[in-house]
Amino acid sequence: MSQKKSSKIIIIWIALIAGVSFILGALVQWILDVGDFLPGFLGGSLLISFIGLALFFTWRAAGGGKVLAWMMLAAFAVRLILSVFLAWGLPRFGYEEKPQLAGFVFEDAFRRDENAWALAQSDEPLSLAFSDEYETDQYGGMLALSALVYRTISPDAHRPALISILAAGVMTLSLPFFFVAVRRQFSQRAALIAGWVLALYPEGVLLGSAQMREPFYILFLTVIFWAGVHWLGRTKLKLVIPVFILSTASLFLFSFRVGLPILGAVAIWIWVVETARMKKTWIKIAGWVVVGLGVVVILLFFKYWIDAVIHWDTLQTIERSGMVQFQLENLPESLHLPFVIVYGIFQPVLPAAIAVPAPWIWKSLGLFRAVGWFAILPLLIYPLIRLWRCDSKTRQRWLLIMACIVWAWILIASVRAGGDQWDNPRYRTVFLPWMAILGGWGIDFALTHKDRWLTRILIIEGIFLTIFTEWYISRYISDIPRLGMSAMVLLILTLSLGVVVGGWVLDRRRAKNALTQDGE
Repeated sequence: MSQKKSSKIIIIWIALIAGVSFILGALVQWILDVGDFLPGFLGGSLLISFIGLALFFTWRAAGGGKVLAWMMLAAFAVRLILSVFLAWGLPRFGYEEKPQLAGFVFEDAFRRDENAWALAQSDEPLSLAFSDEYETDQYGGMLALSALVYRTISPDAHRPALISILAAGVMTLSLPFFFVAVRRQFSQRAALIAGWVLALYPEGVLLGSAQMREPFYILFLTVIFWAGVHWLGRTKLKLVIPVFILSTASLFLFSFRVGLPILGAVAIWIWVVETARMKKTWIKIAGWVVVGLGVVVILLFFKYWIDAVIHWDTLQTIERSGMVQFQLENLPESLHLPFVIVYGIFQPVLPAAIAVPAPWIWKSLGLFRAVGWFAILPLLIYPLIRLWRCDSKTRQRWLLIMACIVWAWILIASVRAGGDQWDNPRYRTVFLPWMAILGGWGIDFALTHKDRWLTRILIIEGIFLTIFTEWYISRYISDIPRLGMSAMVLLILTLSLGVVVGGWVLDRRRAKNALTQDGE
């Protein structure tokens, strides 16, 4: 294609993006009806145009492709629609609480956004967001960015939907970096599955539809991961190094407590892959000593904060949940924290989302989030038992370190937020890109090798959900017989063990029959 023709196509795309942005800006302002129409329409259109252009040129830089384009379009569209719907629907159909009446799902986002609007309306510099003046954002990055948006494109009225639209764009922007990085090491099918998981995973959709920091964490993680992939391949280093530095610095502006684990996780992943190339044993040993010391230093640095947080969040979990209180009364104190952690892993609990009464908008949101978590959970378990059969040693190293870090982070999130059904899932979604890689590889491996263990894990999950749902429903309908917690757990474990043993026996028989047929 000639350069002249290529330029014409780019101009057409820019014009199309601008036209669609004007339509969407008008619709958002008309539906939410905040402030005067004209400035709201212009501000929304300008922001969507900026996001659209950023997505378009990043997509082109990633090599284009129809599938990636549809993936990005779907990711942005579903988040934009949900953000506008929640801003419109929560004041009408939610609880009569101040954040919901203002259209916010998350109370933290509501309080920070109010401060961002106050800062935007003041004559103070935006750098004040990084001081101790505002307690709603102890890091300052999200507060400063929100205030910048309000001050520049919405000075006449407080329009929180603009921040949720920005979050939707940021989350979508992670897809081309992610897709390019994954495709370099995994099959096309695995990369596509992983990309769609990142694009449409319900908790990620919700967070990308709200005024939250997590979409920015996910973007910075994918960009740093993309940089790490090119570093390992020794390609595009002149571009990779400045992008890595800029992304890391931006990540730390949003949260150094999340930035350190993300940077540490990527560093460990790179080191594990690099060690395969090293021939000198002493270098490997020295490297692992440095990694170990780094982990110890980080743990010591956060020790007092971690102790305080664990104590406080566990206490909050126990006090807020009557069911948790009841179960803990029957357990020794030494098992309280392990129980809360295990309970936290299953949050948001799908049986609870089905059984617990709530306004329809919250019940729908609860089911949406819970179905997403219980859909991805088997995909995180499956690689633990099958990555050893991976045909590539390098890919196996990737999967092993990612699985270890993802599960370590899931446990940390469960400790950090206990059995909380909101903070716990939000924290663990930070590593959604690596969760998506595990899921994409797992499905691809199961289909390619016709492996039955993924199906068996799904059956075990089905047993858990069926029995646990009946137990939850029996709490609200007295006519339904109810098992005790111990009996329910025993029944689930017994049936699950039957699936595992039965699957193992069937596989042994199939292998024996195959050998017999080969011998004949």
